[in-house]
Amino acid sequence: MENFEKIYLDDILVIVVNLTRAILNEAIPFKKIVEDEINTGHNKIVIDLSQCDYIDSTFFGVIVKVSKLLIDMGYKLKVVKPAIVGEYIFIHTNTDHLFDKYKTRDDAVKSFK
Repeated sequence: MENFEKIYLDDILVIVVNLTRAILNEAIPFKKIVEDEINTGHNKIVIDLSQCDYIDSTFFGVIVKVSKLLIDMGYKLKVVKPAIVGEYIFIHTNTDHLFDKYKTRDDAVKSFK
């Protein structure tokens, strides 16, 4: 299984983060994948973090940067909530306004319609 799985659902891109620990080593390839997809015209993006138990500040910083980029384009990033431990960073960073959070991937995808 790859660390980052891309699923295309019509004009919506779901990127599944298949990691329990999303940290610095994975942040750089993750950033490249997401930026490449945005540069090819994908702007309806769901990042599925449901498998993550831990997200470090570098990986989270990439998510924030991607979110701001999409906001500047008129879109809003959708995020599937990480495991309860991983959600800690979302609660304590005052970034809720940058993306919409969902409990399931299906809910996040449906929110675009």
